[in-house]
Amino acid sequence: MEQTAIYLQRINLVLDYIRQHLTNDLSLDSLASVAGFSPFHFHRIFTSLTGETINDAVGRLRLERAVALLRAAPHTSITRVALDCGFNSASSFSRA
Repeated sequence: MEQTAIYLQRINLVLDYIRQHLTNDLSLDSLASVAGFSPFHFHRIFTSLTGETINDAVGRLRLERAVALLRAAPHTSITRVALDCGFNSASSFSRA
């Protein structure tokens, strides 16, 4: 298998992991471990292949989940949605 294909497979594995664990620790070190890379190498490869940093990707995926939850249940508390999507508080959700 070509090296780029292997990298893409590992990055997709990490993106799936993030989607399934939005409220967990999604630090660079923990996600690099999921991909099987050193943190430095993982960050460089992730940014190169996705065009965004890991923090930007995590934030975007959390916001996408929040939008889906708010559309599905518009009367749900904003604080509840924020916490369910991995934000530390409603204010951090609002800033995002």
